Amino acid sequence: MKHRSFLRGNPAAYLAAPLAFALVTLALLAALSRVFIAPYLGIWSWFLSTNAAAETPAADLFSTAITTPENEGAESIPLSSITYPNEGDRYGRITISGTAVDAPVYYGDTNAILNQGVGTYKDDSRAGIPGESKTVLLAGHNNTFFNDLQSVEVGDTVTIETHYATYTYTVEACKVLRYDDTTAYDFTRTDENLILYTCYPFDALGFTPDRYFVYASYTSGPALDAAG
Repeated sequence: MKHRSFLRGNPAAYLAAPLAFALVTLALLAALSRVFIAPYLGIWSWFLSTNAAAETPAADLFSTAITTPENEGAESIPLSSITYPNEGDRYGRITISGTAVDAPVYYGDTNAILNQGVGTYKDDSRAGIPGESKTVLLAGHNNTFFNDLQSVEVGDTVTIETHYATYTYTVEACKVLRYDDTTAYDFTRTDENLILYTCYPFDALGFTPDRYFVYASYTSGPALDAAG
């Protein structure tokens, strides 16, 4: 008695066997991919979320500020009454008498910020914004916004208009120091003082080890009362 071949009797079997093998192979690859690819998908998801957060548009507090004339004559105003800037926010404008310096002031001092205007150092809690009775450290590029710091003289008036009040400072000294000179600023001070700095020489392009510092003392403007 002859037995009929399954394949000869069922031509569809010629397709069923490779298809079954392919499905098993795909299932194995899918299982393996979850093990090996999942970590990379997690990194990619983190990268996208980080970029999305970084691209959150900054606020222009200065141009949208509500005029508050009562702040200008006040000795102090409650810190809680103002909108404290976040990194990238424009919150003021700086001008210096007798010079061409006239630039927007931003919170933070990243390269992106310094390409838009003058930046405020924020990476030490002892540094602050005008009115906080701290050291206010502002940076600007030597070939753009702070190029005319070279024209500053002792006695000049620095004016910083913010979205909450106007502050003035009187220039006391100008110095050329190295970029890593820790004596260039003192964040332990608890009195309002202003330091401006830029790369030196003023016509230098790219990295230079020297910085030009302008030191100014507080003249006027309301204090920001942290207890208020």
